[in-house]
Amino acid sequence: MSVVHDLLVLGAGPGGYVGAIRAAQLGLNVGCVEREPALGGTCLRVGCIPSKALLESSERFHEIKSGALNRHGIVVGDSHVDLGAMMQRKDAIVASLTSGVAGLFRKNKVTRYLGHARIEGRDGDLWR
Repeated sequence: MSVVHDLLVLGAGPGGYVGAIRAAQLGLNVGCVEREPALGGTCLRVGCIPSKALLESSERFHEIKSGALNRHGIVVGDSHVDLGAMMQRKDAIVASLTSGVAGLFRKNKVTRYLGHARIEGRDGDLWR
């Protein structure tokens, strides 16, 4: 079976998913190939966003431990880090954002393919 798209996007990172959605909004029949089960690319799934979520939690803990909240009249007794809870919060943020991208694919009728793709020329040579 052969599927024909007006546009096939390779990779659902920040450039790929935005381009695929916008092309679909402009009326093109769009497919997007991504090797990872979750959409959004490295930044959203394992890089920037997860790191920033953990950094924010760490900053809150530092505010408590350093006494920085005392000037606000907030005095906290014994405190500790629950790493499991921090990781759950980070995972929930990532899941929310990646499922949001998947929802935009569905809403805009972008066909999603899980796997790898390559573009070959008519003679079978890979485009470089």
